[in-house]
Amino acid sequence: MKNSKIAICVFIATILILSIVPSIIVAADEVSNNVEKEFKGPKVVFDEKAYSDNAKAPPEGKGKPPKPPKPPKVDKWAVIVGIADYKGVGNDLLYPDDDAQDMYDYLISKGYPSKNIKLLLNGKANANNIIRAIDWMNKQEKKTTSECVFFYSGHGSTYDGYNDGDDEYTDEAIVSADLYLILDGQLRERFSSFTSQKIAFIFDTCFSGGMNDLIGVHTPTTYDGRVVVTASDEYQYSWDGDESMQNGVFTYHYMDGLSTYNTVKEAYTYAAPLAHDDVLEMYGAIMDPQIFDTYTGNWEF
Repeated sequence: MKNSKIAICVFIATILILSIVPSIIVAADEVSNNVEKEFKGPKVVFDEKAYSDNAKAPPEGKGKPPKPPKPPKVDKWAVIVGIADYKGVGNDLLYPDDDAQDMYDYLISKGYPSKNIKLLLNGKANANNIIRAIDWMNKQEKKTTSECVFFYSGHGSTYDGYNDGDDEYTDEAIVSADLYLILDGQLRERFSSFTSQKIAFIFDTCFSGGMNDLIGVHTPTTYDGRVVVTASDEYQYSWDGDESMQNGVFTYHYMDGLSTYNTVKEAYTYAAPLAHDDVLEMYGAIMDPQIFDTYTGNWEF
């Protein structure tokens, strides 16, 4: 009888241990997020030819043509993307979604209506949705004075040998939540039809210094009225911060700079040396933020 009770106890204990092990494995996986924002998965370039916005054209009306829509009272537009949770396992980051949320909150505080901002976090930031959001912003901005912001925090990557219209063999890319590379040239092409002469691009991602294509570097066409701010040089990683920051290292300081100065360039000037020093101290790595500016004047929110 005693032996049977012992056997039963051992059996129950085994079941309990087996039920706990998967949760331990999941918990370990959750804390093993990357801190450097280099994408290490398979490199698949987003196929723009297969893209469609799935937007149905409104039915043609009868009689009098519809009245044109009234122009918006606030001509400020933004696409904000932050991806910490990527498809599958092994590519998750810590704070890019917090970076994006902080930028969203800042723009709201500067008079951007919530309806004028597309905020794409984690799984919502798939490749189609990112391109669709850019196209949406293009349809809204109508004037050279329209104020436009594109912010991205998440993985960055590179891709060799793709003809995206520039003279580079190696292109830089952002990585969508569904693991497609959206190359710098694809972004440049998407923004090439914008009327606005006041566009800010802000990237907290590895190799982001190569996003200077958005002002026409390495291409025959130069685009005026733009500022590109990047967390790193085109050959460097960018890095997530620690628990005290709850942001990417660069975004943490950049948001402080925006709160103080409210201009794209002065926020960069404030943030760049602080981010550089923190990455060197925290990770023993070099991260040199960059700025590329063809905007006339001081880009102020």
